[in-house]
Order: sequence, then structure tokens, then C-alpha cells
Amino acid sequence: MNVGPQRDGSHGERGIALISALLILVLLAIAGATFMNTTSGERSIASNVQMSRASLLAADAGVRTGQQVLANMGKAKLDSLLPLWPGPGTAIIPAPNNLFPVGPLAAVTSTNPNFTFTASIAWADSEIRPSFQSFNFNYTITSTGSSGAYGQRQVQSSGVLRVSATRGTFADYLIYTNVHLTPSGSPIWFTSSSQFDGRVHTNGEFRFAYQPGFQDLVTSVNSKAWYYNNNNPVEKAANSNGTIDVPDFFGGFTRSVGSVPLPTNSYNQQNAALGPPLSPTSGTAPTNSQINTAIGSGAGTGTPPNGIYLVTSGSSVTGGIYVQGTLDQLKAVADTVAHKQQYILKQGATTKTITVDYGANTTTLTVGASNTTYSGVPQGCTYVNGTLSDLRGPDRSGSIVPPAIEAHTQMLFAATGDIIIQRDMTCQDYETSDNVVGIYSSGGNVRVGTSAPNDMNLDAFVMAAGTNSAFQVDNYSTGSPRGTFHLRGGAVQYDYGPFYTFNTSGVLQTGFARDFHYDRRGNVPPFYPTTVQFNADSPSARTLAWKEI
Repeated sequence: MNVGPQRDGSHGERGIALISALLILVLLAIAGATFMNTTSGERSIASNVQMSRASLLAADAGVRTGQQVLANMGKAKLDSLLPLWPGPGTAIIPAPNNLFPVGPLAAVTSTNPNFTFTASIAWADSEIRPSFQSFNFNYTITSTGSSGAYGQRQVQSSGVLRVSATRGTFADYLIYTNVHLTPSGSPIWFTSSSQFDGRVHTNGEFRFAYQPGFQDLVTSVNSKAWYYNNNNPVEKAANSNGTIDVPDFFGGFTRSVGSVPLPTNSYNQQNAALGPPLSPTSGTAPTNSQINTAIGSGAGTGTPPNGIYLVTSGSSVTGGIYVQGTLDQLKAVADTVAHKQQYILKQGATTKTITVDYGANTTTLTVGASNTTYSGVPQGCTYVNGTLSDLRGPDRSGSIVPPAIEAHTQMLFAATGDIIIQRDMTCQDYETSDNVVGIYSSGGNVRVGTSAPNDMNLDAFVMAAGTNSAFQVDNYSTGSPRGTFHLRGGAVQYDYGPFYTFNTSGVLQTGFARDFHYDRRGNVPPFYPTTVQFNADSPSARTLAWKEI
């Protein structure tokens, strides 16, 4: 039987497989292309979002820059007007509506970040007070930011720019003299050993020898200064004397500035210690009747009796510490364990101890075995209507100097007569605490007494404001050298008080060498005298509204 040739089915199957493979490849290609298009689209969207966000940030940067430009303009204008200020009772900026240009300011452009802004600003209102002056201006800033070729966004901000000045305080100075001479009229030379890290001012004329150093601004009323010139002094309207006398004025030396007069009395401080209804802002002397009422003496209009008084009303402390007559000793002690401040006051045969507990807001008066506790704490002023013969902190324990002022105590020790410091007076945890001390004699000297220890330490702002008064060392020119006097604070005085004598080789012979450093913690003693001048504050911009337009 003849059998014909058979068809092999495997060839057809291979054809179908080939077609299927081609179809799969086509589908994969389509899916890949779709994925690539999607990814590219997402990248484009992400890029657009990023550019849009960058544009918004650039626009906002324009707003912030605009605020700073306006603040800088305000500060520059205020600085130029302060020297022209006619005095108390008048505005430093006499025409605030003309402080800034009328209408939109010229556009300002930046390329990194990329923005352009315009601004307009107009005076809103002012507040003129004895202690400060403030001027408010309404502003509007429109800023356009961009990123790349297409991203662009625009925002608008409006708010208030505050331009202000604050009454200066004598705690602004490390060294101040009304007359830059000793009380006996001898000249004072700042030499190469004179190194000061705070503001230095005189209402008179400075004398410089060799290379004294000043880290902050130096100012004088006189238009000239004396230079030692190798013991052949010359007077110049200059910052140096060739290569012979070359002071380092790192903060600048400005001459011909306005005078900064010293206070003529301590009535503000007296009123602060006596408490309400008397006001510490009043420069009027309290009457005998007002003093007697505050201290509860019952003397009516008669002369207030000598004594030590914690000013109270009922069971509450309402004033400070008031002393009528000479105070023989005031010892300040910081209780660093119980965190209390203690003052031990002696007048004749009377001793009173005042313990202040800031945590409990109470004050305890101890007289002999009697203790009376009042609510509240004293206003930060201890006022002696007379001489304070011995102001001190605790005695040393070997080489340890116990602190006199507790971490949160702020106190001004004021007297109408001399104040004599007989021991170290330091602040607890000086670097980290807000404690501060002022020592102010309105009519006498502030003296470092003969029983003060060698290498003495004082953390205080010191002022001797009476005519020809000074911050000085008793018997400075006799005896043996007493080491170095370490002051952290400031020294304000009518004349420049003597502290030491040196031999021709510059070696200390008697008294204390000075080591004065400015207290830069920013703490000002309560009721410390203020100057008649104002200092310009840094203008501040407050945003009230922000929107994208």
C-alpha cells in the first residue's frame, strides 16, 4: 500500500510562536514608551513645582530685604537727627511724616535670589515720653520672585516699622569723667597700660600717651586731645600723634560731641526708696511730712529721726530700704543655699537685718530677737540720707571670696554723702545671673577704704556725681602696693579719682592697679541715673498681613 508524504505540524507551531513573540515585543515597546512618557511628565511637573516654590521663596526674600532696607533708612535718619535734638519735652523727629520719601520708593533688584521689590511707607503715630520716644510707620512691600525662565510669583506684605530711641543711662559707660583731671587738678594720661573694653567718655579733653587700647567708642566734648609726644605734649584735632602716640580706637574716637551732664541730686532715688505715692520718676525732693509718713515715724512736718527703715504699709513692703543719718555699716550677704538676700545694717547701737526671699515673695525684718515677715520684696533701692561709712560683702574665707549679691538681686546703694567700700562685693554666678549692683553718691566720693583687702573685687556700676567728687582709693600714695582692683561694671565720676602710684619704670609702688571691665550682661541697676540723651534703638518691622497676588 502506497502511503503519501505527511505534513510536519512543528513548522506551523514555530510560526505561531514567532508571531506571539513579535506581539509581546510590540506590547513591551508600547508599555516602555508609555512609562517613559509618564516619567518624563512627572519630572516636568516636579520641575515646575520646584521652580514655583523657588519663585515664592525668592519673592518672600524680597519682602524681608525690603523690611531691612526700610529699617536701615529709619536708623540712619534717626542717627542724623539725634545730635540736633533740642532737649527734653521735644520730639527727636520733629516732622515724622517727612522722614521717608513720599510715594513708592525706587525698585530694588537682586539676582541671587532673583527678586524685585517696591515699597511705600507713611507715618502712622508717635509716642513721646521722658524715657523713650517711638515713631510708627505703616509700610507695604510688593515683591516679585522668579526661578528659571518661566517660574514667577508675586507677594505683598504690609506691617508697621517702629523707629525709636531710649533714654540713655550712665550704665552705658565703662569710664566717664566730667572733667578729665584728678580732684587736685592734675592731668590724667591714658598710657599703654590703659586697656578698656567699654565706652569711654569725657565732658572735657583726653590725654593719650603711647598706645592705650579702647575696644568700644571713645567720645569727648572737646574737639582736640593732648598727646604725650615723648614728654613734650602737643594738642591735636586728630586720633594719633604720628608714630609716637598711636591709641587703638577699635570703636572709633569721636570729638566735639554734646555734653552729658551728671545728675545734680538723688531725689529720684530717694522717692524710689520711700515708695508710693512718691514716684521714682519725680526729681522733686520729698518733704519732711512725706518722709515721715513713709517711714512711719510720727514726726509730722518735723525733721525725720535718724534710723534704719524698711518702708512698709500694713503687712506689705511698699518701698525700699531708707536710712536717715549716717549708716555705720551695710553688709550684703548672698545665701546661695536658701537663695535669699540678706542685708545687715548698723547705725550706732542699732542693728537691723533684712532678709529677702524672692521665691516666697517675702521680706523678714529682724531686730534683736524679734522677727517680722512682710509680703513683697523691697524696691531695688537702699537710700542713705547721709554717709555710708562701710559698704561690704562677706569676709573672705582664705582665698575664697563669698558672693555678696544673690543670683536674682538687683539693688542700688545710694547716699547723699561719701560711700566707703571696705570689702569685696561680688555677684553670685556672675556670668549666668541677672543680678546687678549700683553704687551712687550724689554729693560725695565713692572710696575704697583703708581696710579693703588687697587684690579687691567689685561687681558694680559706680557713680560719684558731686562737684569734684571721684571714685578713688584712700591713702593711694602711701604704704605698700595693694595689688589689683578688679571691677566688673563701670565707673562714672566728676573727676578721675587716683588709685595708685608707679615708679619711673612703671612698677606699682602704692595703691591698686586698675583692672576695669565693662559689664556686658545688659543688666542695669534699678533707679540708676539716666542721661539727658537718647540712644537710637534698632528699628523693628512687624508683619501684619502677607498674601500672594
